[in-house]
Amino acid sequence: MESSLKQHKRTHKRRHVEDWDERHESKKSQRDYKEEKKKKKHAKERRKEKRREKKKRRYDSDHESGSELEGSEPERPREAPQDVAKCILKEFPDVAGDLEQLLRMIDDGQAVDIRGLSEKSLVNSLRKLFISLNLKESDDQVFLLPSKVRPTLEVVGPIIRSHAQPQPLDHLVSQEKDSVMTELEGRTVTENLDVHCTKEDSIGPRRRVIGPEMPSAELLAVAAKLTEAEAELREAELDEDSELFIGPPPPAMVTEAESANEAERFEEITRILGAEDDSTYDVLGVNKNMSAENIKKRYWKLSLMVHPDKCSHPQANQAFVKLNKAFKDLQDPDKRKVLDEKIKVKEEQEEFKAELKSMREAAQWRRVQGISMEGDDILLAEMDVKVAPKREEWMTTLPPERKPGMTMQSTRFSKSSKEGRGDTSAWTDTPPERAQKAKMNYLEAYNEATALASKEHEKKIANVDAELVDQYNKAKRSKSLVEKHQESVRSGSKKKSKQESLKEDWEGKHPWKPWDREKDLTAGRQSVKLDAENMTAGLNSRFSSGSFQRNFL
Repeated sequence: MESSLKQHKRTHKRRHVEDWDERHESKKSQRDYKEEKKKKKHAKERRKEKRREKKKRRYDSDHESGSELEGSEPERPREAPQDVAKCILKEFPDVAGDLEQLLRMIDDGQAVDIRGLSEKSLVNSLRKLFISLNLKESDDQVFLLPSKVRPTLEVVGPIIRSHAQPQPLDHLVSQEKDSVMTELEGRTVTENLDVHCTKEDSIGPRRRVIGPEMPSAELLAVAAKLTEAEAELREAELDEDSELFIGPPPPAMVTEAESANEAERFEEITRILGAEDDSTYDVLGVNKNMSAENIKKRYWKLSLMVHPDKCSHPQANQAFVKLNKAFKDLQDPDKRKVLDEKIKVKEEQEEFKAELKSMREAAQWRRVQGISMEGDDILLAEMDVKVAPKREEWMTTLPPERKPGMTMQSTRFSKSSKEGRGDTSAWTDTPPERAQKAKMNYLEAYNEATALASKEHEKKIANVDAELVDQYNKAKRSKSLVEKHQESVRSGSKKKSKQESLKEDWEGKHPWKPWDREKDLTAGRQSVKLDAENMTAGLNSRFSSGSFQRNFL
C-alpha cells in the first residue's frame, strides 16, 4: 500500500513538473515572437524613413534651380514684357503661334501650367514673360490673369503677330537700318537669359523631365484651326441661314442613327417611297409649322438611316435621292412659301367640307323634326344628288384566259392552255386586311433580305477559310495516297495513249502482221540472265549455311 502511494506521488510530481516546463516554454516562445515582431516593425519604420529622406533630397535637388531663380528675382529690376517677348522669339522663332495661343488662353480666363514643357530654358523665359505681364502665380509655375490687369495680347500681341507674319520686300531696307538698334536694345535684355542658359549647359547634360511633352507646333496649329471652325459653325447654326450648304451632323445624331436596326430603316424607306412627290413635308415626316433647325435635324437623321452605304434595301438609293430633293425644296424659301400656300388652301377646303357636312346634318335633323329654315332646301338638294358608283378594275377587265388575241374555235388543247387567275383575294379584301397583308409582305421581304445577306456573309467566310486551308495544304502537307494513285493512273493512261499512237510500218499495208524471223523464233521464250555470282551463291547454299541469315516471322 505504501509503495503504491509513493509511486502515485512520483507520477503526480513528474506530471506537475512537465506541465510547468510546458507553460514556461510557451511563455518564452510568446515573448520571443513579440520581440521579433517589434524588431520587424522598427526595421520597416527605418526603411520608410530612409525612403522619405531620399525623396526629400531628390525634391530639394529638383527645385534648387527654381529657388535660385526666385531668390534672384527681387534683386533684379522687372523687365518690359515687349523686350522679353522679343528675346523669346529670337531664341525660339518657331513658337510664335503657340505663344499667341497660350496668351489667348490666359486672356480667356484659363490657368496655364508650363511645367510639362521639355525645354527648360523656354520654361524660364515664359516664366519671366508672365511675371513681367503681372500674371498671378497660383501654384508652382501655374499662372492666371488677375481681374484688374491688362490683357496680355494687347501688350505683346503686335510683336508676336509681326514675327509670325512674313514681311514684304518694301520693309527689308528699313529692317536693315533698325537691326543695329534692336540688337543694342535686346543685348541688355538677353544677357540675363543667356547667363542662366550657359550656366545650365556648362554643368553637364540636360536633365530629362518626367511628364507629358508639349504637342508639336503643327498639331497645335491644327487644333487652333479646329476650334475656330467649330466656333464659326456654331455661329452659322445660330443665324438663320438660307443657303443649301449643310455641315456635319452632330455626334449624338450619328449615334442615334447608327443604333437603328434594319427594320426601322426599311420602314422609313417604304414611307418615303409611298409619299407623293408633291408633298415634301410628308417625305421628311414633318409639318409646315416646324422650324428650319428641326427640319435640318430630321433630314440628318433620315439621310443617315436610308443612305445606300448603310442600308441594304434595294430601293435605298431612290429613297435617298427623293429625300435630298424634298429637303432642297424646303431649304429654298420661295418653294417653301408656295408649298405652304397650297397646304393652307387644302386645309381651308377641308374645313369648309367639314362645316358643310355639319350644316347638312343639322338641316336633315330639322326636316325630321318638321322645322324649316331658309337655305335648308338647297343644302338637302345637294345632298340628295348621289354620285354614280364606279366599278373597280377587276370588274371591268377580263380574266387572263379570256383576253383578246386567242383563237375563237374550240380545240382539244384549249382546256389545258388556260392560265390561272392567281391570287384573287385582293378583290374582296377590306382595308385592314390589305394593311395586314402589306405588313406581312414587308416582313417576308425583310426576312429574305437578311437571310440572303447572312448567307452571303457565311459563304464569304467559308470561302476564305477554304482558301486558307488549301493554301496551307499546298504549302505544308504532303500528297495523300488517293492523289498519288490518281497521278499514277493519269501517267499510265498517258503512256498507253503514247504507245497506241505510235504505229508500226506494216499497219495500213497488210491485213495482218507479216512474219519476222528474228522476232517470231524467239517469241514466247523467257529471257534468262546468267549471273555467275548468284549461281555460285546458290550452289554453295546447298552444302553450307551460306553467308546470309534468314529470319522467319
